Amino acid sequence: MGLFRQNTKVSAVCPCNVQRERCDVNCCCDPDCTQELALFTQCSVQKVVGDAKLCSQDAAVYTLAGTPGGLSQVMTSVQREINPDVFCIQSANYDQGMSFIDPTIPTENNFDSLFDRFVGFFFSASSGDGRALQTPAQGDSPGYVYGDLIQTMDDAQERGFFRLPASAGAANCLDTNPAAFLKDQTIRCVRNFALEQDCAKLDALNLKAYTSFRVFSGKDSGADLVSVAVETITLQSLEGTQTLVQTDASASDYTPVLLGQICNQVVLQVKYTVRFGDAGQIVRVMASLVLGAVDENTLPIQQEFQITFVQESRSDATLRSSGNPGYVVGLPLVAGWRTAEGIIQSSDPDGSLTVLNSSPEQDCLSGPTQRSPVLFGTDVVSGCTFRLADSTNCSLLSEVILGRLKGQTFPDHVASFGNSLPQNPMDWVPIENQTTPTGTQGCSIPVSYRLEVRWTKYGTLVNPQAQIVNVMETIQTNTSTLPSPSTVGGVISVISSVSFIDVSLSASPGFRAPPTINAKLPSDFFFPFV
Repeated sequence: MGLFRQNTKVSAVCPCNVQRERCDVNCCCDPDCTQELALFTQCSVQKVVGDAKLCSQDAAVYTLAGTPGGLSQVMTSVQREINPDVFCIQSANYDQGMSFIDPTIPTENNFDSLFDRFVGFFFSASSGDGRALQTPAQGDSPGYVYGDLIQTMDDAQERGFFRLPASAGAANCLDTNPAAFLKDQTIRCVRNFALEQDCAKLDALNLKAYTSFRVFSGKDSGADLVSVAVETITLQSLEGTQTLVQTDASASDYTPVLLGQICNQVVLQVKYTVRFGDAGQIVRVMASLVLGAVDENTLPIQQEFQITFVQESRSDATLRSSGNPGYVVGLPLVAGWRTAEGIIQSSDPDGSLTVLNSSPEQDCLSGPTQRSPVLFGTDVVSGCTFRLADSTNCSLLSEVILGRLKGQTFPDHVASFGNSLPQNPMDWVPIENQTTPTGTQGCSIPVSYRLEVRWTKYGTLVNPQAQIVNVMETIQTNTSTLPSPSTVGGVISVISSVSFIDVSLSASPGFRAPPTINAKLPSDFFFPFV
């Protein structure tokens, strides 16, 4: 019936006694039912035992018997029961293990201690220097291991921990949440502030607060300091239009500034990419930010924070092949750049030939886009949109859009076989280009990018191998005047696609020539007749 203390008599335990100083109907062990026992029709609890895991225990049994006058009489007996389970407990020497411990009720006196005990690791009420946070089980490894807190150093030369704002209890942002090593996170929280008073003073709105610190590469005392590099900065207007800007300027150029009733360059999104080596040493930390304009109508704002961990590939590691020798369906295409010494391949295990990923509400200019490797035999169609501004630089926009469609590091050669060696440049196929002219249009913007891979079956009919014979990229630009920002928001869609075409000739089975009879008789075969 439950767990009870070992020194408690089962005859004194009554699970059905719910009401205090009142009789519970049909509760045969209730001591308050001395006068009502004669009217009972059954016993709601017929047996009371201790812990069922014990090998030997007492059991209290309750039954009803009838009297000659038609009334009921309770019969009680205590007997010893033996548990036949081979895994039973012979004796219990820990009394607290035989019962549930009552939880501590929070009060005004013990609330702070309970808060530090249960949620202090995640949301410590420290002064901000990070000393109240303790890294669990750091171990003896000089590099970080899974779950370790990442140590940092700020401009004032004070040590702390990598913090990622998060929502706690409510939707409001709490800035004391530590980021753990190898734990990818995406967090959205709400930030409310006074527009005129906090625009230029609140650190949570300033880009510098998220990029001015440095990260220790490891946990040992001699660890190097790694600065946070700003990879991309995207400016967002009140209407949602986003513009990618150059990141060679200092962080002070993008501090929040109040112009009239609009607070510009407020941090809306921060995405960290932490690259680490084989020994858990942090190599690089990159940040991509979205800074937006905020007015009274958009308050409170929603901020998004994301951290992703990517392992750096060793430079001396053997590059993966995508088949031996022919390509295998589903493996990445092997690509690289041709130089005078041979072919240079990317150290990325997914390959350097990638395609844009489609996602809901994806803007071509909103920070770094997600890309996937081009897999042999897998056709892909994806795309994104971009919004035109009044002062759009056509040449710069064309370059940015083409870079998003092709990728920042686009190779110029593809291996003809899945295991083609870089030192044999003749085994690599160049990527040919075919751009569709725009005619007389004044602004040429790429709106379609297509990568066409032609391959053939090489070898025997029993085990043919896939060989790439030609790779053609086709870039199609706009054939009409670009829409103005006032028409349908000035939104233009661009498409990226990859297709694989089998150009193998149909195999025709061949047969050997039928044998001919070339019989020669001996010279004396017809002797003596001839």
